[in-house]
Amino acid sequence: MQSHGVLDPLAAELAYREAIGVISRTYAIRRAIALPLRLLAAVYLVGAAVVLVVGQFHLLAYFGPALGGVVGTSFWWYRRYARTCGLWFPVWPWVVIIVVSTFLGATVSHDGMTTGRQWVSDFGPPLVLAAAVGVVAAWLRSWRLAATATAMAVATALAATVAQGNAAVALQLLAYSALMLWGSAEPEPTEQEGRR
Repeated sequence: MQSHGVLDPLAAELAYREAIGVISRTYAIRRAIALPLRLLAAVYLVGAAVVLVVGQFHLLAYFGPALGGVVGTSFWWYRRYARTCGLWFPVWPWVVIIVVSTFLGATVSHDGMTTGRQWVSDFGPPLVLAAAVGVVAAWLRSWRLAATATAMAVATALAATVAQGNAAVALQLLAYSALMLWGSAEPEPTEQEGRR
């Protein structure tokens, strides 16, 4: 209750506790998402070697099962995390993002191959991956992941200037792996953020 511009101490304490709860839940979600992002970094790192062996037009045979493993491990991790911290995090958004981005990446690659535009095959699928990270950033409201998605697009542009074909895709995947590791390191709330 408010009288003469003074806030009731109980109402102030409840508002403060609610704000702290929202901040805590936000950081718990970001901690929960760290493992899947690090798994994606490992998938991209191995993918950089795989593309040099099998070629960029056969990457779906690697990325399909690898991304399925990320989703399965994420499901296990979220259930475990929910039991220990009490915050359930759904897996279905991951599944949708991974399935859609894999389909779009394969479609763009195929389009580039069938129309004779090599640059579309080289840089279209990685840009689809960068866009998928941007969707995750918006979903989680993470500035760090938004910066990661932007840096992924820049890495794709830089790779276009120094390489093409399998080498360009391998360079992009190496960069994406490092950027994904950086993007998964969400800092803990500062004392000042906890007081807001």
